[in-house]
Amino acid sequence: MKKRYLVGNLKMNLNSVSETEHYLVALKKELFGKRIENVEIVVAPSSIYLERFSRELPENVSLGAQDVFWEKEGSYTSQISTSMLNDVHAGFVVIGHSERRLYAHETDGEVGWKVRAALHENIRPILCVGETAEDRERGVAADIVSGQIVEAFRDVSPMMAERVVVAYEPRWAIGSDVIPESEDIFEMRIVIHRALAEAYGPSVADRIPVLYGGSVKESLLDRLCLEPRMDGVLVGRESLYPHELVRMARHIGGYGSTDSEVSDNNS
Repeated sequence: MKKRYLVGNLKMNLNSVSETEHYLVALKKELFGKRIENVEIVVAPSSIYLERFSRELPENVSLGAQDVFWEKEGSYTSQISTSMLNDVHAGFVVIGHSERRLYAHETDGEVGWKVRAALHENIRPILCVGETAEDRERGVAADIVSGQIVEAFRDVSPMMAERVVVAYEPRWAIGSDVIPESEDIFEMRIVIHRALAEAYGPSVADRIPVLYGGSVKESLLDRLCLEPRMDGVLVGRESLYPHELVRMARHIGGYGSTDSEVSDNNS
């Protein structure tokens, strides 16, 4: 079975040390005794709690960051460097999220700089791409997403390109409870694969995971992930509930949410 990814983007939540501690305790409890294979779980908290998550995350969960800057150090107030992420053992970083593009006016060029900076320091980018509702209405969604792929992978070698995880998140679906059809998601997966294949060839493109992100819930995983043949999901608000996060990991891992748990003695 091909490896899948479940990325929990906690966004600007868990707004205190006590909330953070409660989350980590609950996540450990939910994972205890449960068999999850072929799924890499990544949790991305706010930067202020990265160090705590690094110390207390369960061993079978990877740490991700929500953003990074393209310079390693200097007079860049409020920014987070790749060196800082490496210091807390963050193996992944979300780059180009739709909320960054909207609120921080992040450009495709800046996204590309961040991707290359992360790869240079052996941090795996989770590259977010996606179109707005206006783009879709104008019939240019495929062109927009292809352009984002081209710019983000500019000057990235084939070997390094395979380290990138792409997350397709239609910007009109983020936090809106508007759910795309499986066919629409699959069509955009083809668009992404075609853009990657044109840059690197089909064999490299096949090895670059493509996730879906946007109002993801466990009850919708078949429609949003499995039916359109995505390699996993980028989860927002539902990732704030460890129980739901683990249910989703088991679902996309092929165990379902009702499988019997594996006790410590049988694992």
